[in-house]
Amino acid sequence: MGTAELSAWLQRCRESRRLVLVIVAIALLLDNMLLTTIPLASSINHLIIPNAGLGFAIGMVDSSMMPELGYLVDIRHTAVYGSVYAIGDVAFCLGFAIGPALSGTLVNTIGFEWMLFGIAILNFMYAPLMYFLRAPPTKEEKKSLIIGEKSSVRYVTYQNEEDDQ
Repeated sequence: MGTAELSAWLQRCRESRRLVLVIVAIALLLDNMLLTTIPLASSINHLIIPNAGLGFAIGMVDSSMMPELGYLVDIRHTAVYGSVYAIGDVAFCLGFAIGPALSGTLVNTIGFEWMLFGIAILNFMYAPLMYFLRAPPTKEEKKSLIIGEKSSVRYVTYQNEEDDQ
């Protein structure tokens, strides 16, 4: 529910990419805070708010980063979205496949609390990387088309005969 509502709101904010990237960075930092509170829970009732917040924060990241991948394809490569979304989905699915296998070993080795702290530290180190996505470099020919310089790419517009009348 949170992902669908947030995705619709982010679509309306799509003009401001920087706002979306700030929201993603905030969501990653919110993940960190909530991950560190889970080991401190002494009853099942103490887990309700952190897990609900984690679900919402992960939904914020997921619903805003997939369109961001599409935007990066637009400005850097040929606008074929199937492969980039497939790569994003494979990465997401690999997390669900490899995560449980590695978490069992990690819990036995370093303990549940330190595993969550380690994930929080990795998220904390990853959040500032959103800064680099604020103005990604584009291909030179697309830059020249935007700026209006001479380019080797030519566009031809066609008009229907019916439109002349």
